[in-house]
Amino acid sequence: MKLHLSVKDLSEIVGVSTRNIRYYDEIGLFKPSGQHDNGYRFYNIEKIEELRLITYLRHLGIPINEIKSHLETRSLDHYVSILEQQLQLTRSKIQHLEFLEKRLEKRMQSLSYIHKLENLEQIKIEYLPNRTILRLDEAISSPLDWEVAMLKFEKGDHVPPSLFIGDIGFFVDLSKLNQRHPTEFSGLYLDVSEAYDANSALIAELPQGKWLTLCFKGDHFTAPKHYEQILEYASKNQLRLDHYALERVLIDHFISSDPNLYITEIQIRVLT
Repeated sequence: MKLHLSVKDLSEIVGVSTRNIRYYDEIGLFKPSGQHDNGYRFYNIEKIEELRLITYLRHLGIPINEIKSHLETRSLDHYVSILEQQLQLTRSKIQHLEFLEKRLEKRMQSLSYIHKLENLEQIKIEYLPNRTILRLDEAISSPLDWEVAMLKFEKGDHVPPSLFIGDIGFFVDLSKLNQRHPTEFSGLYLDVSEAYDANSALIAELPQGKWLTLCFKGDHFTAPKHYEQILEYASKNQLRLDHYALERVLIDHFISSDPNLYITEIQIRVLT
């Protein structure tokens, strides 16, 4: 006599809920071996391994339609193909998670650095290494303009918008300091050093070397008076500066509701 298992028996043996077994039946993925006179479905012993295979493939993340296709064809080539596809997808997910891990580590390091900042409002000369950025040279005159510009990073380079938080900065044309509004910039950039690998037309480098740096309490609207201090410092110390500055708000109202904690950084490269 052939072994006839009920849905409950099969559920206990394989560890799949009766609800899932019935669902697989409804969608035509896993049909019963037959039906008793009383209407109850039954499953023979071969169905145990079939359900185990479905469970295994679902655990790997393989879509139900691919599993169904394989069970209909039982082709070795097709089985290998769906495993290869899932392997590539898994590798892609791992790469994405590693990328997110780097971004989180970088952001945490940045916040730790900001939290420990001393000597705010003090101009310093720092040696900074090469930094990889996504750069967009485009006139920006309002916050709406820079929001639109950031979409070009996202659409053109598949950069998730979440990456912009805390890392977006702006180029300030130093020749137009006296004529510009605090929200007017000549371009924007996204710092992607050590945390992004893209083959992009927007990839650029900020050169290594000496940079005048200043961190101060405030945001873009507080920045103009600090440019005066930096230029005066450069003149006094006979420093020749590049034609642009980098301006980046490190902590703003999205991170803290306390305006006293807003911090902005200005960097200007010193030419040799």
